[in-house]
Amino acid sequence: MKKMNRYIKICALFCALAGLLAMPAVGKEFIIATPLGEIQVDVPHLTPQGAVVSPEAASVSVFRPPTIFSAPLPSGSGARALGLAGAFTAVADDATAASWNPGGLTQLERPEASFVLRSSREHDTHRVDSEAMSVGTDSFESYGLNYFSGVLPFEAGKRNFVFSINYQEAYDFTQRFTADFTDRSSRRVGNVSQASASSTFAETYVLANGEITLTSDITTETVRTLDQVLASEMLTSLDFDQQGLIDAVTPAFAVELAPKLSVGAAVNFYRDDLFGQNPIRSKTTARFSGLTDSAVGITEQQTTSGTWHYDGVAHVPPVGNIPGFDVPLPGEDGVYEPFTDTAASRDGDRLYYDGTIVEENQTDDLNGVNATFGVLWTVSRLLGLGFTVDLPWTAEARQQRTVSETITTYDASRTRVIDVRETRETETRDVEYRFPLYWAAGAVLRLSDEFYVTADISQTLWSQFYFKSEGEDRLNPLDGTPYGRNKIDDTWSVRGAMEYLLFLSKVEVPLRAGVAWEQRPAVGEPDEFWHFSLGAGVSLGSEPRRVILDVAYMCSLGESALGSLIPGTGMTTDVEEHQVYVSGILHF
Repeated sequence: MKKMNRYIKICALFCALAGLLAMPAVGKEFIIATPLGEIQVDVPHLTPQGAVVSPEAASVSVFRPPTIFSAPLPSGSGARALGLAGAFTAVADDATAASWNPGGLTQLERPEASFVLRSSREHDTHRVDSEAMSVGTDSFESYGLNYFSGVLPFEAGKRNFVFSINYQEAYDFTQRFTADFTDRSSRRVGNVSQASASSTFAETYVLANGEITLTSDITTETVRTLDQVLASEMLTSLDFDQQGLIDAVTPAFAVELAPKLSVGAAVNFYRDDLFGQNPIRSKTTARFSGLTDSAVGITEQQTTSGTWHYDGVAHVPPVGNIPGFDVPLPGEDGVYEPFTDTAASRDGDRLYYDGTIVEENQTDDLNGVNATFGVLWTVSRLLGLGFTVDLPWTAEARQQRTVSETITTYDASRTRVIDVRETRETETRDVEYRFPLYWAAGAVLRLSDEFYVTADISQTLWSQFYFKSEGEDRLNPLDGTPYGRNKIDDTWSVRGAMEYLLFLSKVEVPLRAGVAWEQRPAVGEPDEFWHFSLGAGVSLGSEPRRVILDVAYMCSLGESALGSLIPGTGMTTDVEEHQVYVSGILHF
């Protein structure tokens, strides 16, 4: 019977081992929210058997465009215009008129050349009501050539015509964002599995006076219970940095239809960073570290039962002259009394890990074309009206995304590296952007030769804005959701300003001030910004060779804005932006 018991134990052990190896491994995936979408990180963990499970490569969201939160609306350029807070549609009387209202170009009577330099600095103060996300302040700056142009007026058929060639910044994608995330979780998983093993075996036992053959049918039922608790903790430091320009080369043409009515048109040929100094690039770096703590309890219960049957022969020994003989024994059936063995074990271990995920996006070969039309009507000596429309346009480009990841796993003492994973994937696709229609209407009231006030109202149809990459559906660029799911509202702006011309002995000094209320696109309600501007200038020399220098300062304030910067986090930002524009115009 000892052999039979050993056989039963071997069968049970085999069943237990097979079930143990089939126990599932439990892991944890962390989601890191970034301005370009979510990054899903799979952290290393332990199986119930203590083996290290290497993490899968980080997965990122679909292709996304650059964020547009720091981009100016498609309005215009120039120190004089921005000293008036952008209320320039009905004024439009300098070389930057091609970007505000091409119809105003006919007010230029002499050939001239101009340039505009820009410097801006933005300070963002973030707020979020979450223990898992820590935000603070970010500051960044940008500067460059904002505009330059050449203007050639001429007369034909007793009508005034003007042709100009212009360069202008259209969109500035400079943006910076930093944050820290803490993610803690504890997950408990229970698993119960059952296995059954049956076996039939026979054993012949030689006894002193005969032989018995015992046939046994044995069944072992094994129930294994797994109780695993996996606690995970991760601290992430996120750093997002973006730069880049979309600029345009714009030939413009205007004609004076009547002494008080002019129309003009401009064709804008858009490119990404025409001078090669500020290409469209973004880099998201997530540095993370943490631990996984695994506690595993395994309980195994084996219940063995069966039946037996034996038959045999009895040896009758010889007696005297009577030879010995065998006597068959009648067979007999029986049942083994069921018996149960229970074993329990508990174990635990801890892993530490740290890593870096870097997502880099670069956009190249962007191109697109649209047109701007404008009308300028001098109603009377006191009143002038202007209207302009900038048509929607599609930009096509080539976008490359590279995702690099390194995760190093350490043992509980943090002295031994037990796993290192490094991956790098690059994907390139054709992409397109659909930029919106913009229109503006303005009025200027000239109260005297030295003083006037002006006002504008404008609308940008951001609901038309979408992004599409090769092989994917259109997206809402603000949050990466399918286009139309979270609608972007169209935005409005209202601007008002004044200019007073101060005559000194040899120079003229214009003094300007303006205020504007502006909406910017966001998921849900648009963000609201207030702009306050001051400007001044000086006119040197006399016609025909005169030089005009202008400078403008604009302060822009937005409260509880940029809610779409990290979608789904509830983060809002107070924005404070300071811009300085310097322009020069040379008359020939």
